[in-house]
Amino acid sequence: MLTLGGANKLLLIKSPAYSFSGKRIVISTKCAVVNVNSRANNRNLIEKIRERITYDDKVEIMSPSAYDTAWVAMVPATEYSGDGDSDRRPCFPQCLDWIMENQNPDGSWGLGTDHPFLIKDCLSCTLACVLALRKWGVGQQLVQNGMDFIASNDWAANNNDQFSPVGFDIIFPWMVNYAKELDLTLPSCLTSHVADSLLHIQDPEIRRKQNVQVYALEGLGKSCNWKGVISEHQKSNGSLFNSPATTAAALIHSRDEKCFEYLISVLKASNGQVPTIYPMDIYTHLCMVDTLERLGVSKYFEFELRNILDEIHVRWLEKADEIFSDITCQAMAFRLLRSHGCDVLSDELTEYVDEEHFVNTVSMQYDGVTTVLELYRASQARICDEAILDKIHDWTSAFLKQQLQNQSILDKRLRKKVEYDLYNFHGTLDQFGVRRSIELYDARHFRILKTAYKCPTVHNEDFIRLSVEYYGISQAQFQKELQQMERWYVEFRLDRLNQGRNVLQVSYSLIAAVIVDPELNMARISYVKAIVLITLFDDFFDRYGSREEALSVLELVRKWNVHAETSYCSREVEILFTALYNTVNEVAENAYVAQGYCIKDDLVSRWLDLLENFARENESWSNETNVAMSLDEYLSFAWKSIGGRICVFTPTPFFGIKIPQEMFKSAEFDSLSEYTGLVCRLLNDLKTFKKERDEGTLNGVTLQIVGGVSEDEAVLKVEEIIEYNRKKVLQMVYRREGSIVPRECKELFLKTSKMAYCVYPYNGGDEYSSPNLIMKDIKAMIWEPLELPNLST
Repeated sequence: MLTLGGANKLLLIKSPAYSFSGKRIVISTKCAVVNVNSRANNRNLIEKIRERITYDDKVEIMSPSAYDTAWVAMVPATEYSGDGDSDRRPCFPQCLDWIMENQNPDGSWGLGTDHPFLIKDCLSCTLACVLALRKWGVGQQLVQNGMDFIASNDWAANNNDQFSPVGFDIIFPWMVNYAKELDLTLPSCLTSHVADSLLHIQDPEIRRKQNVQVYALEGLGKSCNWKGVISEHQKSNGSLFNSPATTAAALIHSRDEKCFEYLISVLKASNGQVPTIYPMDIYTHLCMVDTLERLGVSKYFEFELRNILDEIHVRWLEKADEIFSDITCQAMAFRLLRSHGCDVLSDELTEYVDEEHFVNTVSMQYDGVTTVLELYRASQARICDEAILDKIHDWTSAFLKQQLQNQSILDKRLRKKVEYDLYNFHGTLDQFGVRRSIELYDARHFRILKTAYKCPTVHNEDFIRLSVEYYGISQAQFQKELQQMERWYVEFRLDRLNQGRNVLQVSYSLIAAVIVDPELNMARISYVKAIVLITLFDDFFDRYGSREEALSVLELVRKWNVHAETSYCSREVEILFTALYNTVNEVAENAYVAQGYCIKDDLVSRWLDLLENFARENESWSNETNVAMSLDEYLSFAWKSIGGRICVFTPTPFFGIKIPQEMFKSAEFDSLSEYTGLVCRLLNDLKTFKKERDEGTLNGVTLQIVGGVSEDEAVLKVEEIIEYNRKKVLQMVYRREGSIVPRECKELFLKTSKMAYCVYPYNGGDEYSSPNLIMKDIKAMIWEPLELPNLST
């Protein structure tokens, strides 16, 4: 059904949606909406975003902070004007002007009270601004409006369901006491909150933890040894912790020249308004790269993003304070730089290997779930022999699980991110992850440090609009290709095979989820055909084909070019070989057009090797003299029988880049094939060993059990081998220098192993043979239209 709808020109494609019930395919219908003007829309959005993300000093960092602006406004002009009465005037009057011009209609300051969990933050911002105005005797009506807001919302100060600004229990009591000094009358409940907070701070166990007070020093007022703090904690840019508020407090009490220069630089860079943290351009640019990748549209900005990461890599090598003083920034930089092939060492994360040390020593701005989640993600970039990242992974994963169990994560979107990452990190396929990222993306998203703030460079309407547009284009292409694959399946009579698994839809969906670009349709289709045929032949050799039929198939493949001289011994053999013969020849012809050389002999040879390994496995398991085979002997050929070499070899010519023919026979390609094959093979073994043990078939787990090893020990050994080989794949993908295999091809090996993690999850069933949990992701990716989230403010 095709429909054109007026000026909007919406194309409705009515396509069958598939769901599984055993071997039967049940068909229903849904409509996917594709905007035929989307290409023009994309171009406009792409250019707009490109201007936004260009790496320069003009990047729009974050929304202004009323809280920090108020603290800077309270700095007197003493010693900076030569006027004897200068301490009675503000050093930065432009901040006072900003406060007077930016009160919210309800009398508050801050992002606003439209978010129900930001009332406590608005209390903090409002009291700070009221203090600044009162100190300099201006804006009396604004002060009264602010006091009215505080009186109406004082309940939020003690409400544990509210998002609490970092250091609130230290800073807010000081501001309440200062309000008394300025003859401001606050509600009595705020006074009791001050007493409770002061008792809390004086607790020896709390004071022992350095992070309680360091980041919230402005809450200590005159009792703080400011000269000592400046001596110990002042950064090269003159700030304390890159916090304008803390630096302003230091300047109020110590008159430090470098603090003054820092605040001048903040106001200059921010056009007279004050952010809650400065500088933040490196972290912001890292978040842009990460966000565009998660939204699935980074392909449009490869040049710009590569420049950003190259610049950040230079700063990493220089050990830039902006990176290494911010744990969240450092963890994200490590992960993104490593994943893009930059040489970064995990040694830089050594100080975070112990949870207790982390909790007791890091500044309060970095001890939350967001920071731990970034450390957890960084630990997932570990390769072989990186004990530092192994230890970080152990405690961060345990910490995040505990946070979920305790229901301590108030932010629903953050909670979902944690759940997704913990569930099956290595099995999250690209397009499945993109869908989740789109659904969790919030153009109005805010973060909270000492106050809530927005970062429009990372969270904006342009990013999500482009992502939804591109997702819709890909979805329409997937629907079209799946129908094409159904026709191929019927054309070669594969639907007439009475036994074996029908894995067409799940196979196509997995491949489409990792080879996403609509332009790579030949790569997708050739991969799907390969994996479907591998599964059908595997079932034939392993389950229902006779030994005579298996030998007949091998003979036909050996006599590929003259097979007509060999008769088919059964209908199943004829169907399977005919499909294989025509598919391989078609792939070879298309590859010749794409690359200019013939790969047919290599393809046939690899298929013969695979089928011979199928036969070898069956012979080994049926021959009692071979039951004593060692695990090493099994691993020497088991990696071949999963079919990973063919799966990657077949689509590689169609990635739109020139592939050197010698790559296919290189040691690097063979190593990638072996490491990936072992990951896939052994993940399958873990999931199927109980069933195969009952059937009398041995695999990597049952082989050990037969040899006298306990089931738990056998499983643990296989898990260790899987993890080792996963890390080896990752290590080879990350390597830039001395590699003959292009990055696109290496990533396909990694994505192939991810598919194995996806269909053989540790905490689920065999999702390949009997898809259950992943059907939700499959249906969403191919059939369910994705609507643009509500972007109204």
